[in-house]
Amino acid sequence: MVRKDVVFINELSNVAICTLWTRKEVVARKLEELGVLDKVHAVGTLYTVYGINYLLHTLAEKPQIDALVIFGADLSGSGEALVQLFSRAQALPELMWPLSELKPLLEGVKVVDLRDRFALGDWRALADAVAALYDPSPPKRGVLRLELREAAAESWPVPVSGQVIQETSLFRAWVKAVYSVMMFGAVKGSEYGERQKQLLNLVVVLNVRGSGYDLEREFSSYLRAEDFEAHFRSLLTPEKPVGVSYTYGERLRSHPRAGDQLARLVERLRRAPESRRALAVLWDHERDPSSSEPPCIFAIQGDVTGGFYNHTAFVRSNDIYAAWPLNAYGQVKLAELVARELGLKVGVVTLISSSAHVYEHDWERAWKLVHDHYEALRAFVADSRGNLLVEAGEGGLRVELRAPDGKLAAKLAVSSYEDLKPLASFLAPDHAFYAGWEARRALERVRRGEPYVQDAE
Repeated sequence: MVRKDVVFINELSNVAICTLWTRKEVVARKLEELGVLDKVHAVGTLYTVYGINYLLHTLAEKPQIDALVIFGADLSGSGEALVQLFSRAQALPELMWPLSELKPLLEGVKVVDLRDRFALGDWRALADAVAALYDPSPPKRGVLRLELREAAAESWPVPVSGQVIQETSLFRAWVKAVYSVMMFGAVKGSEYGERQKQLLNLVVVLNVRGSGYDLEREFSSYLRAEDFEAHFRSLLTPEKPVGVSYTYGERLRSHPRAGDQLARLVERLRRAPESRRALAVLWDHERDPSSSEPPCIFAIQGDVTGGFYNHTAFVRSNDIYAAWPLNAYGQVKLAELVARELGLKVGVVTLISSSAHVYEHDWERAWKLVHDHYEALRAFVADSRGNLLVEAGEGGLRVELRAPDGKLAAKLAVSSYEDLKPLASFLAPDHAFYAGWEARRALERVRRGEPYVQDAE
């Protein structure tokens, strides 16, 4: 069962505070300073749209609450989704229950949206709202029994590390990453009180190679386009909202020790394109080791090779289903920005996720994503390591590896699996599978004395 990030204060009160990404402790402390904390039933965070299910579950169990004040930093769109749910009864794909079952809550709880006042630092507006809404009279609705459905998943018996995915499509890369975790992930707990399936050191390589990236329409069924853009903008914004532990923009553009690291990264590569020292470290050793919410992306490295700008993000903890698409999109767009500053085009964007995981509340949706887009697992993706040419002759097979520019890179005489393995083992997995399949077909033709033409079948 997921542990709810909520603190209960006065359960006779009818007012609850939803702080979104702002730490609940910060808001509670301010309310105490303003003399209204004792008029609050509960204070809790809401990091994701899916978390609305747990907020609704709390409201269902606590009929005393009939007023919900939203006051905090809305960094993931969870606040907007909550407002739309209550103001327009707008269904969300993430909801566990139909709107008809939620009707007593949607009609019985008044939502007061003060996100704009939070952005202005107007804490008095929050205190005034609490005082005006406070009514410790008996509850006006009964307890609503909502069942939190927990998904089940098999655990891989040993830890798996080092899965590599190469793609030109960010959406297909997401489907493949989710499949990798759900298939080969080991089930374990988390510090949030929820189980996860985890794969270690998932490497996703997005081969952009000079083409710009536009958000693929397939994402629209799962995530909002504005959330992708908001995440990218947050990478460039140095200001950190009050009560938020960190933002990537703050760590990248206004690090407490390193200052504007993005500008330094660009300048390093502008002065020395061959440099291996174009780094931005988003970790703060003074705060993060003891923080309950340290940054997930902790380092970024830039590189110039072959006339392209190449970009790598190191991620200590990556929610592959709910967060990876936003992370990946943000890094691709950040790479495009750096490349423009250098007068180059983007070559390769790589995300290395040390803990690639899917939380239990997303297991069912994760498998549905894979099943609905199974063709993504079979799609052809060109291997950046080149192409194989297979020719058959009396002495067996001649296999050539041609680089992407067509130049000869290697030549092998192949009469058995062992002869092909030294080359095929280092190709992309689907390319290696093709090499073995095609070589076997060629050898069988040679042994039967039949002509062989590559890719003829």
